[in-house]
Amino acid sequence: MRRWQLMTFALLLVWALAIGVEKEPTKQNKKPPPFPLSLFAQAEAKDYIGEKECAQCHKKETQTFNASPHALYVRDPKLPVDKKGCEACHGPGEIHLEDVKDLKKVMSFSKSKPKEVALACLRCHADTMRLSQWHRTVHAQADVSCSNCHQIHQDEERGTRDANKVNGLKLMGQVFVTASEPKALLKSDEVSLCGQCHQREVNEFRLNFHHPIPEGRMVCSDCHDVHPSKAASKKVRVVKDMCITCHADKAGPFAFEHDPVAGWTGDGCVECHRPHGSHNPRLLRAFSRGLCNQCHTDKGNNHYPGQSCWNVGCHVAVHGSNTDVWLRQP
Repeated sequence: MRRWQLMTFALLLVWALAIGVEKEPTKQNKKPPPFPLSLFAQAEAKDYIGEKECAQCHKKETQTFNASPHALYVRDPKLPVDKKGCEACHGPGEIHLEDVKDLKKVMSFSKSKPKEVALACLRCHADTMRLSQWHRTVHAQADVSCSNCHQIHQDEERGTRDANKVNGLKLMGQVFVTASEPKALLKSDEVSLCGQCHQREVNEFRLNFHHPIPEGRMVCSDCHDVHPSKAASKKVRVVKDMCITCHADKAGPFAFEHDPVAGWTGDGCVECHRPHGSHNPRLLRAFSRGLCNQCHTDKGNNHYPGQSCWNVGCHVAVHGSNTDVWLRQP
Protein backbone atom coordinates (compact mmCIF):
# COMPACT_ATOMS: atom_id res chain seq x y z
CA MET A 1 0.00 0.00 0.00
CA ARG A 2 2.85 2.36 0.94
CA ARG A 3 4.47 1.66 -2.44
CA TRP A 4 1.39 2.93 -4.30
CA GLN A 5 1.28 6.06 -2.13
CA LEU A 6 4.90 6.83 -3.01
CA MET A 7 4.25 6.31 -6.71
CA THR A 8 1.19 8.60 -6.56
CA PHE A 9 3.20 11.30 -4.78
CA ALA A 10 6.00 11.00 -7.35
CA LEU A 11 3.55 11.37 -10.24
CA LEU A 12 1.97 14.47 -8.65
CA LEU A 13 5.43 15.99 -8.14
CA VAL A 14 6.37 15.41 -11.79
CA TRP A 15 3.04 16.92 -12.91
CA ALA A 16 3.56 20.02 -10.73
CA LEU A 17 7.10 20.53 -12.09
CA ALA A 18 5.85 20.17 -15.66
CA ILE A 19 3.23 22.88 -15.12
CA GLY A 20 5.88 25.17 -13.61
CA VAL A 21 8.15 24.68 -16.62
CA GLU A 22 5.28 25.50 -18.99
CA LYS A 23 4.30 28.64 -17.10
CA GLU A 24 7.80 30.11 -17.03
CA PRO A 25 8.17 30.72 -20.78
CA THR A 26 4.59 31.99 -20.86
CA LYS A 27 5.60 34.83 -18.56
CA GLN A 28 8.63 35.60 -20.66
CA ASN A 29 6.68 35.56 -23.91
CA LYS A 30 3.74 37.54 -22.54
CA LYS A 31 2.47 39.98 -25.14
CA PRO A 32 3.22 43.59 -24.18
CA PRO A 33 0.28 45.98 -23.86
CA PRO A 34 -0.54 48.14 -26.90
CA PHE A 35 0.65 51.72 -27.28
CA PRO A 36 0.31 54.00 -25.31
CA LEU A 37 -0.19 51.63 -22.37
CA SER A 38 3.24 50.20 -23.19
CA LEU A 39 4.78 53.56 -22.24
CA PHE A 40 3.45 53.31 -18.71
CA ALA A 41 4.12 49.57 -18.42
CA GLN A 42 7.84 49.94 -19.15
CA ALA A 43 8.36 53.07 -17.05
CA GLU A 44 9.98 53.19 -13.65
CA ALA A 45 9.46 55.82 -10.97
CA LYS A 46 12.61 57.69 -12.04
CA ASP A 47 11.22 58.11 -15.58
CA TYR A 48 8.58 60.57 -14.33
CA ILE A 49 10.23 63.99 -14.27
CA GLY A 50 7.31 66.20 -13.24
CA GLU A 51 5.24 68.96 -14.78
CA LYS A 52 7.80 71.72 -14.23
CA GLU A 53 10.28 69.98 -16.52
CA CYS A 54 7.64 69.74 -19.26
CA ALA A 55 6.93 73.47 -19.00
CA GLN A 56 10.46 74.35 -20.07
CA CYS A 57 9.67 73.29 -23.66
CA HIS A 58 5.87 73.34 -23.63
CA LYS A 59 5.16 76.66 -21.94
CA LYS A 60 2.02 77.47 -23.94
CA GLU A 61 0.50 74.02 -23.41
CA THR A 62 1.15 74.27 -19.68
CA GLN A 63 -0.58 77.65 -19.49
CA THR A 64 -3.67 76.49 -21.38
CA PHE A 65 -3.85 73.38 -19.21
CA ASN A 66 -4.21 75.56 -16.12
CA ALA A 67 -7.72 76.56 -17.26
CA SER A 68 -8.81 72.95 -17.76
CA PRO A 69 -10.95 71.08 -15.21
CA HIS A 70 -8.46 68.22 -15.56
CA ALA A 71 -5.79 70.29 -13.84
CA LEU A 72 -7.51 70.02 -10.46
CA TYR A 73 -7.51 66.23 -10.64
CA VAL A 74 -4.05 65.44 -11.97
CA ARG A 75 -2.39 67.79 -9.46
CA ASP A 76 -3.74 65.87 -6.49
CA PRO A 77 -0.63 64.95 -4.43
CA LYS A 78 -2.25 61.68 -3.34
CA LEU A 79 -2.30 60.28 -6.88
CA PRO A 80 0.31 57.73 -8.04
CA VAL A 81 3.15 59.22 -10.04
CA ASP A 82 1.84 57.88 -13.37
CA LYS A 83 -1.45 59.78 -12.88
CA LYS A 84 0.05 63.18 -12.08
CA GLY A 85 0.45 66.26 -14.29
CA CYS A 86 1.32 66.15 -17.99
CA GLU A 87 2.70 62.63 -17.70
CA ALA A 88 -0.71 61.25 -16.69
CA CYS A 89 -1.81 61.63 -20.32
CA HIS A 90 1.37 61.95 -22.37
CA GLY A 91 3.52 59.32 -20.64
CA PRO A 92 6.80 59.48 -18.72
CA GLY A 93 8.93 62.47 -19.66
CA GLU A 94 12.31 60.75 -19.39
CA ILE A 95 11.38 58.24 -22.11
CA HIS A 96 10.21 61.13 -24.33
CA LEU A 97 13.55 62.93 -23.85
CA GLU A 98 15.47 59.92 -25.17
CA ASP A 99 14.24 60.91 -28.64
CA VAL A 100 11.77 63.81 -28.78
CA LYS A 101 10.95 63.10 -32.43
CA ASP A 102 9.98 59.48 -31.84
CA LEU A 103 6.17 59.40 -31.58
CA LYS A 104 6.32 55.99 -29.91
CA LYS A 105 8.03 57.54 -26.88
CA VAL A 106 5.29 60.06 -26.13
CA MET A 107 1.52 60.09 -26.36
CA SER A 108 0.60 62.79 -28.88
CA PHE A 109 -3.18 63.07 -29.05
CA SER A 110 -3.16 64.98 -32.34
CA LYS A 111 -0.96 62.40 -34.10
CA SER A 112 -2.19 59.13 -32.61
CA LYS A 113 -4.83 56.74 -33.90
CA PRO A 114 -8.36 56.94 -32.41
CA LYS A 115 -7.90 53.58 -30.65
CA GLU A 116 -4.71 54.80 -29.03
CA VAL A 117 -6.42 57.99 -27.86
CA ALA A 118 -9.23 55.94 -26.32
CA LEU A 119 -6.73 53.72 -24.49
CA ALA A 120 -5.01 56.78 -23.03
CA CYS A 121 -8.25 58.40 -21.87
CA LEU A 122 -9.67 55.22 -20.39
CA ARG A 123 -6.70 54.89 -18.07
CA CYS A 124 -8.59 57.34 -15.86
CA HIS A 125 -12.10 57.20 -17.31
CA ALA A 126 -12.57 53.44 -16.98
CA ASP A 127 -15.30 54.13 -14.44
CA THR A 128 -17.29 55.85 -17.22
CA MET A 129 -17.17 53.06 -19.81
CA ARG A 130 -15.18 50.06 -20.93
CA LEU A 131 -13.00 49.96 -24.02
CA SER A 132 -15.20 47.21 -25.45
CA GLN A 133 -18.21 49.53 -25.13
CA TRP A 134 -16.41 52.28 -27.02
CA HIS A 135 -15.39 49.97 -29.87
CA ARG A 136 -19.04 49.06 -30.50
CA THR A 137 -20.15 52.67 -31.02
CA VAL A 138 -20.70 54.24 -34.43
CA HIS A 139 -18.26 57.00 -33.50
CA ALA A 140 -15.44 54.53 -32.85
CA GLN A 141 -16.17 52.63 -36.06
CA ALA A 142 -15.99 55.95 -37.96
CA ASP A 143 -12.52 56.65 -36.48
CA VAL A 144 -13.75 59.49 -34.31
CA SER A 145 -11.58 59.82 -31.23
CA CYS A 146 -12.09 61.46 -27.84
CA SER A 147 -9.91 64.40 -28.88
CA ASN A 148 -12.06 65.14 -31.94
CA CYS A 149 -14.73 66.49 -29.59
CA HIS A 150 -12.94 67.16 -26.30
CA GLN A 151 -10.16 69.60 -25.54
CA ILE A 152 -7.88 69.35 -22.54
CA HIS A 153 -5.63 72.37 -23.13
CA GLN A 154 -8.17 75.12 -22.77
CA ASP A 155 -7.62 78.85 -22.65
CA GLU A 156 -9.50 81.22 -20.38
CA GLU A 157 -11.93 82.15 -23.16
CA ARG A 158 -12.77 78.44 -23.57
CA GLY A 159 -11.80 78.58 -27.23
CA THR A 160 -9.72 76.08 -29.13
CA ARG A 161 -6.03 76.65 -29.64
CA ASP A 162 -6.67 76.74 -33.36
CA ALA A 163 -10.02 78.24 -34.27
CA ASN A 164 -10.00 76.73 -37.74
CA LYS A 165 -8.78 73.19 -37.23
CA VAL A 166 -9.29 70.41 -34.71
CA ASN A 167 -6.91 67.46 -35.11
CA GLY A 168 -6.64 68.23 -38.82
CA LEU A 169 -10.41 68.59 -39.31
CA LYS A 170 -11.74 71.96 -40.34
CA LEU A 171 -14.17 73.23 -37.73
CA MET A 172 -17.42 74.81 -38.80
CA GLY A 173 -18.11 78.25 -37.45
CA GLN A 174 -20.77 78.61 -34.82
CA VAL A 175 -23.89 77.32 -36.56
CA PHE A 176 -26.50 79.17 -34.49
CA VAL A 177 -25.60 82.35 -32.63
CA THR A 178 -28.13 81.61 -29.89
CA ALA A 179 -26.94 78.04 -29.31
CA SER A 180 -26.18 76.91 -25.77
CA GLU A 181 -22.76 77.64 -24.33
CA PRO A 182 -20.19 74.84 -24.77
CA LYS A 183 -19.97 72.40 -21.90
CA ALA A 184 -16.68 72.00 -20.07
CA LEU A 185 -14.01 70.22 -22.12
CA LEU A 186 -15.94 70.43 -25.40
CA LYS A 187 -14.26 72.22 -28.28
CA SER A 188 -17.40 74.09 -29.29
CA ASP A 189 -21.13 74.20 -28.64
CA GLU A 190 -22.74 70.84 -29.30
CA VAL A 191 -24.61 71.60 -32.51
CA SER A 192 -21.50 73.14 -34.13
CA LEU A 193 -19.36 70.25 -32.94
CA CYS A 194 -21.77 67.52 -34.06
CA GLY A 195 -22.36 69.42 -37.30
CA GLN A 196 -18.80 68.70 -38.45
CA CYS A 197 -20.04 65.24 -39.45
CA HIS A 198 -23.83 65.45 -39.17
CA GLN A 199 -24.41 68.34 -41.55
CA ARG A 200 -27.72 67.02 -42.87
CA GLU A 201 -29.22 67.02 -39.38
CA VAL A 202 -27.94 70.55 -38.75
CA ASN A 203 -29.61 71.74 -41.95
CA GLU A 204 -32.90 70.21 -40.85
CA PHE A 205 -32.90 72.54 -37.83
CA ARG A 206 -33.19 75.43 -40.30
CA LEU A 207 -36.60 74.23 -41.50
CA ASN A 208 -39.73 76.10 -40.41
CA PHE A 209 -40.63 73.58 -37.73
CA HIS A 210 -37.81 72.16 -35.60
CA HIS A 211 -36.80 71.25 -32.10
CA PRO A 212 -35.52 74.39 -30.28
CA ILE A 213 -31.81 73.72 -30.69
CA PRO A 214 -31.15 76.93 -32.73
CA GLU A 215 -32.83 78.89 -29.93
CA GLY A 216 -30.49 77.37 -27.34
CA ARG A 217 -33.24 75.56 -25.41
CA MET A 218 -31.98 72.08 -26.28
CA VAL A 219 -28.70 70.37 -27.15
CA CYS A 220 -27.97 67.21 -29.11
CA SER A 221 -27.15 65.18 -26.00
CA ASP A 222 -30.65 65.76 -24.60
CA CYS A 223 -31.76 63.00 -26.98
CA HIS A 224 -28.57 61.25 -28.09
CA ASP A 225 -26.15 59.25 -25.95
CA VAL A 226 -22.90 60.46 -27.47
CA HIS A 227 -20.90 57.61 -26.01
CA PRO A 228 -21.92 54.70 -23.77
CA SER A 229 -21.46 54.42 -20.05
CA LYS A 230 -21.51 51.51 -17.63
CA ALA A 231 -24.83 52.75 -16.29
CA ALA A 232 -26.34 52.98 -19.78
CA SER A 233 -25.35 49.39 -20.56
CA LYS A 234 -27.91 48.21 -18.02
CA LYS A 235 -30.82 49.87 -19.80
CA VAL A 236 -31.38 50.51 -23.51
CA ARG A 237 -33.78 53.40 -24.08
CA VAL A 238 -36.30 53.18 -26.90
CA VAL A 239 -37.22 56.28 -28.91
CA LYS A 240 -40.44 56.84 -26.98
CA ASP A 241 -38.59 57.01 -23.65
CA MET A 242 -36.52 59.90 -24.98
CA CYS A 243 -39.51 61.78 -26.39
CA ILE A 244 -41.73 61.56 -23.31
CA THR A 245 -39.04 63.22 -21.22
CA CYS A 246 -40.52 66.45 -22.59
CA HIS A 247 -43.82 65.25 -24.09
CA ALA A 248 -45.16 63.53 -20.98
CA ASP A 249 -48.79 64.03 -22.01
CA LYS A 250 -48.26 61.62 -24.91
CA ALA A 251 -46.78 58.88 -22.73
CA GLY A 252 -49.96 57.01 -21.80
CA PRO A 253 -50.77 54.30 -20.98
CA PHE A 254 -54.09 54.59 -22.74
CA ALA A 255 -57.00 52.17 -22.68
CA PHE A 256 -56.88 52.15 -26.49
CA GLU A 257 -53.33 52.52 -27.78
CA HIS A 258 -52.14 53.68 -31.18
CA ASP A 259 -49.71 50.89 -32.07
CA PRO A 260 -46.67 53.01 -33.06
CA VAL A 261 -47.03 55.18 -29.95
CA ALA A 262 -47.21 52.12 -27.71
CA GLY A 263 -44.11 50.72 -29.43
CA TRP A 264 -45.81 47.58 -30.69
CA THR A 265 -45.13 48.25 -34.37
CA GLY A 266 -42.97 50.55 -36.48
CA ASP A 267 -40.33 52.97 -35.25
CA GLY A 268 -42.32 54.56 -32.45
CA CYS A 269 -42.65 58.34 -32.51
CA VAL A 270 -40.47 58.73 -35.60
CA GLU A 271 -42.97 56.67 -37.58
CA CYS A 272 -44.95 59.92 -37.91
CA HIS A 273 -42.57 62.67 -36.74
CA ARG A 274 -39.19 63.86 -37.99
CA PRO A 275 -36.94 64.29 -34.96
CA HIS A 276 -34.81 67.23 -36.15
CA GLY A 277 -36.95 69.43 -38.38
CA SER A 278 -39.76 69.36 -40.90
CA HIS A 279 -41.67 71.51 -43.40
CA ASN A 280 -44.85 70.40 -41.66
CA PRO A 281 -46.35 71.53 -38.33
CA ARG A 282 -45.62 69.35 -35.29
CA LEU A 283 -42.59 67.89 -37.11
CA LEU A 284 -44.87 65.55 -39.08
CA ARG A 285 -43.41 63.59 -41.98
CA ALA A 286 -46.44 64.58 -44.08
CA PHE A 287 -49.37 66.88 -43.35
CA SER A 288 -52.07 65.03 -45.21
CA ARG A 289 -53.91 61.74 -45.30
CA GLY A 290 -50.80 60.26 -46.87
CA LEU A 291 -49.20 60.11 -43.42
CA CYS A 292 -51.88 57.72 -42.16
CA ASN A 293 -52.01 55.84 -45.46
CA GLN A 294 -48.46 54.61 -44.89
CA CYS A 295 -49.98 52.03 -42.54
CA HIS A 296 -53.74 52.23 -43.16
CA THR A 297 -53.52 51.50 -46.89
CA ASP A 298 -57.06 50.10 -47.06
CA LYS A 299 -58.50 53.51 -46.10
CA GLY A 300 -56.77 55.50 -48.81
CA ASN A 301 -59.46 55.39 -51.51
CA ASN A 302 -62.79 54.73 -49.83
CA HIS A 303 -62.56 56.58 -46.52
CA TYR A 304 -63.60 60.16 -45.73
CA PRO A 305 -61.63 62.29 -48.24
CA GLY A 306 -60.71 65.15 -45.91
CA GLN A 307 -57.33 66.83 -45.75
CA SER A 308 -56.15 64.70 -42.86
CA CYS A 309 -57.58 62.12 -40.52
CA TRP A 310 -57.16 64.20 -37.38
CA ASN A 311 -58.09 67.80 -38.30
CA VAL A 312 -61.57 67.06 -39.65
CA GLY A 313 -62.91 66.10 -36.23
CA CYS A 314 -62.62 62.34 -36.56
CA HIS A 315 -59.50 60.67 -35.15
CA VAL A 316 -58.43 63.50 -32.90
CA ALA A 317 -56.76 61.35 -30.23
CA VAL A 318 -53.95 60.13 -32.50
CA HIS A 319 -51.64 59.16 -29.64
CA GLY A 320 -54.22 57.14 -27.72
CA SER A 321 -57.65 57.27 -26.15
CA ASN A 322 -59.23 56.18 -22.89
CA THR A 323 -62.79 56.23 -24.25
CA ASP A 324 -62.87 55.28 -27.94
CA VAL A 325 -61.32 52.30 -29.68
CA TRP A 326 -61.14 54.26 -32.98
CA LEU A 327 -59.31 57.17 -31.30
CA ARG A 328 -62.14 59.61 -32.12
CA GLN A 329 -61.98 61.31 -28.72
CA PRO A 330 -59.48 61.35 -25.83
